[in-house]
Amino acid sequence: MIDIEQLGNILGVSTLAGSLIAQVPQILQILQSKNVTGLSFNGFSIEIFSLTIQVLYFIAQEYKFLAYADIAVLLVQDYLIVLLIMLYGTGLSFKEYGHVVAYIASVTSVIFGTVTKEMIVLVMQGVVFLNIISKITFVSSILATKDTSSMSPAGWVIFVYSNAVRIFVGYAILGDMTIVMQHAVNFTFNLIITLLILKYKDQVKA
Repeated sequence: MIDIEQLGNILGVSTLAGSLIAQVPQILQILQSKNVTGLSFNGFSIEIFSLTIQVLYFIAQEYKFLAYADIAVLLVQDYLIVLLIMLYGTGLSFKEYGHVVAYIASVTSVIFGTVTKEMIVLVMQGVVFLNIISKITFVSSILATKDTSSMSPAGWVIFVYSNAVRIFVGYAILGDMTIVMQHAVNFTFNLIITLLILKYKDQVKA
């Protein structure tokens, strides 16, 4: 009989497996088309900051690596997508370059121990709001262009599944409502984004 922790580990492995390919279709699509229309640099930038805080939070709380391995993998893939947006996009504004510099400075401060565990836990409370801002940016970008030809629905479906798993693990195994709230928000918005991608892809094909 599988107990709840073993079930959590199985689900954790499944989300890790999904994360390994989550953004691969998106990355390959960009490389093939050299088109980043509908992809929001600001949205991905906020998401990168959010994922970074999440990874640091799991480390600070001394959770098992399997509990956040998929987030770390998604973070690396988001780095690559942002680089591709910078390469194939219309160019970044001075403000957007400022965001890049601010992120690098923040990560550097963590590496050198300037940021404490308590500060990371505190910042994690605000990640829910960052996620909302990030997802609203994605939704706004899609609605503005009505073009999702550069976006891969497969990766977003994986995100929806991963969020559902993290809601279960956060509540039933870790007992961490911060994680539950964060992924409940992500689940809702990722589902909306997936539906919008499918809607406007059909329109483009039509």
